[in-house]
Formats: sequence, C-alpha cells, structure tokens
Amino acid sequence: MELAEALREAFETHVMDDEPTQASVVLRNAIKEHGAVEVADGLLGAGAIALRRMVVETGEELDLDEEVQALTLNGLVPADQAALLTHMLTLAAATAGGLRSTARPYIEQLGEEIVMFAVWLAALATIRLASVALEVTMSDIVEDILHSLE
Repeated sequence: MELAEALREAFETHVMDDEPTQASVVLRNAIKEHGAVEVADGLLGAGAIALRRMVVETGEELDLDEEVQALTLNGLVPADQAALLTHMLTLAAATAGGLRSTARPYIEQLGEEIVMFAVWLAALATIRLASVALEVTMSDIVEDILHSLE
C-alpha cells in the first residue's frame, strides 16, 4: 500500500469512522512497510496542510504553549507527552511555513514508538485546532488533507 493511501485510511478510520484502534493498526502496518521516518514525516505533512488552511483562511496565529496546555488539561494529551507534542507541532508548523521538517532525529534519540505516538497526536491536534478556528468539522479538515494526498 502506498504511504498516501495508508495515511488516508488512518485518518478516515480515526476521524470519520471513529475507530482509533483500527487506525493504529493501519499506521503500524504502514510503519512496517515504509518505515517510521516516512510515516512520521507524512503525518507532519498532513498536520501542515491543516495549519496552512487555518492560517490562509483566518490569518490567525495560535499560541503553541497555550494550545498544548489546553490539550493536556482537557485530557486529550498525556502530561508526560506535552513537551514532545510541542516539538512535533513545531515541526508541522515549520513544514506549513515552507521549511520541510523531519522526525528522524527524534526517532533516533527517543525511539519509534514514543515519537510515532507524539506525531499521530500532533496530526490529530492540528486537525482539531484547525476545525475549531475555521468553525468546521474535523471531517472537513481531513477531507482537505485527503484531497492533498491524492
């Protein structure tokens, strides 16, 4: 399965079908086939698409620390993952701004499982943040991402 197809299936399964466990299986299979760095970087790119749309349509900038803190306080992000999530969101934002980033050094330093969890959370967080800022559903943002992956 091509990487874009795997990312498409993971987002559709998690956001549109509300099947997070199955989405994890899809991502695990994609990692086996394409490698953790490729999948992580694809997820960063997906997050960048969501952020880019948000900025283009609203001109809004978000306070990174404030958003991560809110995600943590709302129980959407484990507190022990907040710092790593901040790094992954920064990479996605850099990619949105035209500086292609990679999760490779984080994977090499912290390990595949920890970083993949953080990158997936970052991708989902960017979708959520963009949907709130644009006052659309998360599915609408996923549709934009999926269209870009085609």
